[in-house]
Amino acid sequence: MGNFLDKIFGSKIEVDLVRIDLEAKLCFHESRLDSHLASAIFQQDDAQLKQDFAQYLARVSLVEEDQYWSASQEIALLQEYSTFYKRILGDKLFLKFDVKMEADKEIPVFFLFPLVLHALKEGYNSMEKFPLKIKVRTFATALQLEVINHVNPHITSQERMPLIDHFKSRVFTSYADRPTLLFNSNSHTFKANLHLPW
Repeated sequence: MGNFLDKIFGSKIEVDLVRIDLEAKLCFHESRLDSHLASAIFQQDDAQLKQDFAQYLARVSLVEEDQYWSASQEIALLQEYSTFYKRILGDKLFLKFDVKMEADKEIPVFFLFPLVLHALKEGYNSMEKFPLKIKVRTFATALQLEVINHVNPHITSQERMPLIDHFKSRVFTSYADRPTLLFNSNSHTFKANLHLPW
């Protein structure tokens, strides 16, 4: 039976590689267009917000999956993106963005977005005591991203979510085993760490 299925679907390794590639592509598209955010914005009674977001969408829609851009461009867009969440959530979102750059090299487009998107959607960030913290450091040899959010008590494991699985696939397809991607949590916080050598 196994040989028959292999003839139709290929070997397990081939199937896994196809799955990883598809998840990586999905990760890019989820990051470029956050449908949850788009839906929330277009339900707002704020013409300026809608216009600003439409201009943002027009710019990001031109970005192709296989493109690279500078880490500084990615970080600036990530800050702009998170500002849209702040504009619709107001005091229901406490956010600290901390960036220090010593070097600026190219990375795949929308590569830093998934961990922040995940924290915005799945974390509890409405307490001033437990803000969403986004910390980015760039050095001559590597980029480091740390994202910390207050844990969501309604989720068994914030790491075991589709977007995180898709991001792991994108990390693998973009860099193989070069980056380090770690997750840990306690009763209060969920932390994601990405160390990307360049």
